[in-house]
Amino acid sequence: MPEVPVEEAVAVPQIAIAEPEVEAPIVEEQPAPAQPNDDGIILTEEDLALKQIPLKERPKDEVAGGIQLAEDEDISLRYPGGYLSISDENSECWKGLEEDKSIQDDDLRLWDLILQDAVNEDVADLHIKEDENIHFRMSRGLRDREFPQPTRRWIEKVIFSMCPEHFVEKFKEDRETDFSYFNKKFGRFRVNVFSQTGKWAIAMRYIKNDLPPIEKLGINPICLKLAEAKRGLTLLAGITGSGKSTTMAAMVMHLNRNFRRHIVTIEDPVEMMFEDEQCVIEQREVGLDTMSFERALKSALREDPDMVLVGEMRDATSIGAAMRAADTGAMVLSTVHTRTAASVPGRLLDFFPEEEREMQRKKYSEVIIGAVAQRMCPTIDGGMVPAQEIMIGTPLVKQKIFDGELNKLPACIEVSADDGMLSFNRCMFNLVNDGRITKKVAMENCSSPQQLEMWFQGIEISAGIV
Repeated sequence: MPEVPVEEAVAVPQIAIAEPEVEAPIVEEQPAPAQPNDDGIILTEEDLALKQIPLKERPKDEVAGGIQLAEDEDISLRYPGGYLSISDENSECWKGLEEDKSIQDDDLRLWDLILQDAVNEDVADLHIKEDENIHFRMSRGLRDREFPQPTRRWIEKVIFSMCPEHFVEKFKEDRETDFSYFNKKFGRFRVNVFSQTGKWAIAMRYIKNDLPPIEKLGINPICLKLAEAKRGLTLLAGITGSGKSTTMAAMVMHLNRNFRRHIVTIEDPVEMMFEDEQCVIEQREVGLDTMSFERALKSALREDPDMVLVGEMRDATSIGAAMRAADTGAMVLSTVHTRTAASVPGRLLDFFPEEEREMQRKKYSEVIIGAVAQRMCPTIDGGMVPAQEIMIGTPLVKQKIFDGELNKLPACIEVSADDGMLSFNRCMFNLVNDGRITKKVAMENCSSPQQLEMWFQGIEISAGIV
C-alpha cells in the first residue's frame, strides 16, 4: 500500500504578548524613630520643634502657667529670665495688691508693694540687686517680677529702712551684714545685704510664723520623738533651703504644745518667733542680745534650760560648746550643712584639728540622740515635700562612732528600720509608692540610684551584718 506523504509542520510564528506593567507598591516614608537624648528621655517632634524657639518667644502654657517646655527641659525654665509677672487672684495667698497711700515716701511705698507681691505669692526668698529685675524664689524656681529695676539710691533707702541701728556702722565698714527684719503688715524676714561688683544686693528669706499643722508638713513623726529627749544632741542636716529651720521650728512647737519645758534659742538672726504656750521660751539674737554663740551657750547653761536651740553649727568653738552643753544635762538642737545623716559625725569632726578628732568623736558618741538629713522634693501636684534620712543614737550607732567606723553608718541605718531609722533611698521609695513624687525625682535625690532602681524592679539585697 503506498505510503501517504506526511506534510511538514508549518512553524507558527510566536507573538510576544507584553506583560502588563505592575506598579511598584508605594511605600510611605516612615518618620525616623525618636531617639532618646543623653538622659534617656525620648523627645517628640513637637518637643524638638519647641526647642528651636527662644525661651522668651515660646507660647504660653495655659494649664501650668509660664511658657511651654520640652520634655527634657528643667521645670525652673517655665518662667525664664525676662518673663515678668505679678501676683493676682490666682496667687497662692492672694490678699490684694494696691499702693499704701499712708506711706508718704514714693520709694518706700514701692517697697511696700513689692512685699505685698511676695506675701501674695508665698515666696521662699527675694533677690534684689541694682539695675536688674527683682526675683522671687517660689516652689519651682526663680521668677522675674514686674517692678522697676532698683537704682542705687532706691536700694540704699530700702536697706537703711530695714537695718537695725546697731548694725549700721559695721555694715558700712564690712559692706555686708545679716539681720532679721520684722514688718508689722507682712511678718518676719531673714536678711543678708552684701556688695557684688561694687553694687548693692539683698537676699531675703521669708519666715512664715503660721506654720501649717505639724502633721501636714510631711516630716517623719520620729523627729518629734527626738525633740522630747531630756538630754543629748540632735542635729538637722541639709543644704541651704532644705527645710531645716522649718523642721526645727515644728519640733519646738511640738514641745510648746505638749510639755512644760524651758527653751532657750540662740540664733543669727532670730527667724520664727514663738509665743509661750506650755513652755517658757527665750530667743536670743547674736549681735543684738549676745555677742557670740559661744558666750550665749555658756550663759544658757546657767539659765536652767531643758532645751537649747542653736541656729547653726559653724565652727569648732560652737560645736564644742554644744557638745559640752549636751554632756552637762541639756537637750541641744541645732543644724549642720551636710547632705546625709550618716555623714554628720564626719562633718562635725572636719571642724577640729587632726589631733583633737578622736577625742571629739568619742564625746559625740556619748551625746548623740539623733541626726536627721533633709532634701526638698517637688511633688506631683506642684508642691514640695521633705525627704528625710534618720539616724538614731542606738547602742549600735554609738559603738560605730566610738570605734571610728563611720563608713558603716549607712549600713546601720539600712538594717535599723525597727528602731525608727530611715535611709534616703527608702524614703524616696515610699514617696513614689505613695504617689507623692515621680520616679524621676526620686532617682535625682536618692543616695544610691542603682539600689533604688533595683527596688523598683522588686529586687532587694540585705545590707548584711554590720
